Amino acid sequence: MKLTAQISRTVFLLGIVSLLNDLAAELIMAVLPVFLVGLGGAGWVVGLIGGLEDATKSLLSFVFGNLADRLGRKKPLVFVGYFIPSVFRIALPFSTHWAMALVFRVLDRVGKGMRTAPRDALIADAVTETTRGANFGFHRAMDTAGALLGSALAFVLFWWLGLPVPGIILVGGLISLVSLIPLGFVTEAISAPQRRKLFDGLRQLPKKFYLNLAGMAVFALANFSYMFFLLKVNAAYTDKLAVGLPIAMYVLYNFTYTFCALPVGMLSDKIGRRAVLLMGYLLFGVTSLGFAFAGSIEFFIPLFALYGIAYAFIESNQRAFVADLAPPERRGTALGLFHMCVGFGSLLGSFVAGVLWGGPGSAHMLTFFYGAALSGVSVALLVMITAQRK
Repeated sequence: MKLTAQISRTVFLLGIVSLLNDLAAELIMAVLPVFLVGLGGAGWVVGLIGGLEDATKSLLSFVFGNLADRLGRKKPLVFVGYFIPSVFRIALPFSTHWAMALVFRVLDRVGKGMRTAPRDALIADAVTETTRGANFGFHRAMDTAGALLGSALAFVLFWWLGLPVPGIILVGGLISLVSLIPLGFVTEAISAPQRRKLFDGLRQLPKKFYLNLAGMAVFALANFSYMFFLLKVNAAYTDKLAVGLPIAMYVLYNFTYTFCALPVGMLSDKIGRRAVLLMGYLLFGVTSLGFAFAGSIEFFIPLFALYGIAYAFIESNQRAFVADLAPPERRGTALGLFHMCVGFGSLLGSFVAGVLWGGPGSAHMLTFFYGAALSGVSVALLVMITAQRK
């Protein structure tokens, strides 16, 4: 079957939306750690903000994923979820203290929390199980292509055009408004509203869903904020290189993620999601261990490439795996619960990583040892779950 025949029109349009939105978002995220440090934020502040962003998004993902199932409609929630972040991204560069930036970033994540589970459910509904990996992989590839373009643009704006960091963030906020346009052409099949309470759908999710969710939640503890990987580069250099090289490494990460997401998604359609996830968790553990000892560009280049490959194995396949495990009428709830669990895992993991980060020099190694160890535990847990089901 040709790839073009496998990709749904709905997924294609949502991919364009994600490409534009993530171009804006990653333009901001590429310079966000440096921006926070400039506002007086220490390592634990970076960890707290990174974790709170994920936790806010994920808690609301459950609420709005469940709401999408109850309303029988997903697109309106997706639209509002893209609009809200645009407003607060424009406000972010006017922050005068890291606490203001924290508020704006959390409000940005409110919008992401509104759209994430309903959008993932919209993708799952638009395709069959045999092409779900490819479609989720395509969407993540488009999403990360935007991230690649955004981080590359951040490098160009800073390094060659000399735009200050707040100006780069403002450009990102304005671009995010443009991402709303393709969403107007997305159609959905509207189902009948369901009269039930918020937590009613949880009882209708199968045991196998919860068992595998446990393994993914443990990995979330290892999957601390990307900002620590960028700060590792920032701490190794001074002057202009301390800002420019983290941006360049972020471009490399997004490049490998973008070009691996679709083929890895197609691989999961052939050999199974669980096998692909295990490979991704192992790759992340190896990457974290490498970052513990890295201190120069010769090590950062292959490690950021491997970091992107690991995410290609993990991100879209976790979502496709959850969609496979849930009944169609409960996909919004299942995806929302998944995002909530991994978000709170990321909050705790990022906070622990921030505490371990404290201190100069070799003290930073503890953060990455922590990530490597927990990713190993998640692999063992997922293997045990597989063995129990045989």
